[in-house]
This record gives sequence, C-alpha cells and structure tokens, in this order.
Amino acid sequence: MSQGSMVIKDGVRVVQGTPDAPLKGPALFLRIRRVADSGRPPRMTASLATARPGPAGYVIKDLIDDMELGPKEALEKAIAIAKRGGVAEIYVNADLSKLPGRIAASG
Repeated sequence: MSQGSMVIKDGVRVVQGTPDAPLKGPALFLRIRRVADSGRPPRMTASLATARPGPAGYVIKDLIDDMELGPKEALEKAIAIAKRGGVAEIYVNADLSKLPGRIAASG
C-alpha cells in the first residue's frame, strides 16, 4: 500500500497508508483493526508505534498494543501523543516493514 489521503488535524499531518519517501524525523504509526471473536460482536482495536531514522536504519518502538478504541478515539489519542512528543506526522494503517529508504532496526 502506498501513501493515500492526507489531512492536518491540530497541527499534526495525518496520512493514510505507508510513507512513500524516507522519514526525515520521528513519526507515529496508528494501526486500526476490526477483531471478530466467535459468538460476540466485532470490536475495534488500535495499536501505536513510533519510528525514527537512525544511523543504522529506522528505530521502531511499540508504544501501545491493542487498545480497545474506535477509530476516531484512537486517532484523537495518537494526535495528543504526537503533540506532546513533538511529532509532526501520523501514518494510519501503514506497513512498518515497508518503510522506504532504510532497513528497520529494533530499539
């Protein structure tokens, strides 16, 4: 998946999909999923990770794993975290394994 639609929310750039150019600074990655449990109605979960360029590749860290929030609430939480951390971009449902330009390094 390549980069799709983009909006600015509260001064933070929110982009649908995977970046199509190497990251120039830290970015947040919000993944929103619909989870179907047998016998129960589907629920929405979200996870949040950060990636920043480093000398040996991207440093990727999981920040929040599987919070049970709807898409709107998850995005609001990600924007609040981005603003506190000085992060200018959030990518929604990006594929972290396909970040362009550098190999990923765990951190």
